[in-house]
Amino acid sequence: MTLFSRPLRLSLTAALVLPALLAGCASEQQPTHFAPLRYDYLSQMNLNVSTLSVVDNTVTNPVPGDIGARAPTPPVQAVRQMVQDRLAAASNNGSTAQFVIDRASILHNAGGTLNGQIDVHLNILNPGGTQAAHAEAHVSSTVHPDLSKGDADSPANLYEITQNMMQRMNVELEYQVRHSLSTWLVDAGGTPVGSAIQTQQLGKPGESTPATLAAPAAAATTQAVTSPTTSTAEPASPTTEPTNAPITTPKVEVPNITTPKVDVPGTEAPQNTTAPAASPSSSEPDPVFPAGEGDDSTSSTAKPKTLSPKPSYLKVPTTKSTTPSSGN
Repeated sequence: MTLFSRPLRLSLTAALVLPALLAGCASEQQPTHFAPLRYDYLSQMNLNVSTLSVVDNTVTNPVPGDIGARAPTPPVQAVRQMVQDRLAAASNNGSTAQFVIDRASILHNAGGTLNGQIDVHLNILNPGGTQAAHAEAHVSSTVHPDLSKGDADSPANLYEITQNMMQRMNVELEYQVRHSLSTWLVDAGGTPVGSAIQTQQLGKPGESTPATLAAPAAAATTQAVTSPTTSTAEPASPTTEPTNAPITTPKVEVPNITTPKVDVPGTEAPQNTTAPAASPSSSEPDPVFPAGEGDDSTSSTAKPKTLSPKPSYLKVPTTKSTTPSSGN
């Protein structure tokens, strides 16, 4: 005789097996593999320092209720990886860079929400140990977990909020470093990024490279051209600033050209019929104008002037009597 009837045994079996099946389905929906959080695909920022160190203040100042350590990649570990991939010491000047992690936590708040926060700062120290520059970055994130991935504090949900915070931290850190530490950024060779870049104008193949455009203008003004020379070089680019060098113009002598006089028949100028007749010449000087008429308009074609007569040369004119003589 059986203790339970057949329908009752089936109900008890279903009640025992169904929770196990539901738990199996829930475990299959949760991700079991999480990609490492790396940031080496982003540009690296080189600092003008000799050493770079990471200081973790979360060990000495933990946040109560922090569950970040349960994430597949804890926030503190993600921040360390970011420093390794994004920052580098590229100088030997004796300065030091200290990257300090002040906070990297995840809290499970009331209502099932997750709240994450990361606070960091970067100090540049002189060889003597004094602070020369400072930058800091802060990010926070609040998410409502997807319960289809398990509980609110499941590995999948903790990984999601950590990844979200680190994406924002990368952007914020780069902005703060380039804004507050711009004078401490160098390239991979140690050359300051903000220094003036000297450029050269590239000539055509076969031509010599012109001088650097940043040469002092005073040196260019001392060059003078003393004689015209023939050059086969191409003219300078329009973008090159002209120099104020003095240029000596060569002296060119032009010979005087005399136009030959050509007489063409029938083209003689008509004679001036209205010209006054020349006064008759006289061997004796004029008593009124002994030296001749004082006309300055006379040219080389006028008659020569007669000099004044010598003393005792003038003669008194004699007059003949017109009275008839008496007859004898």
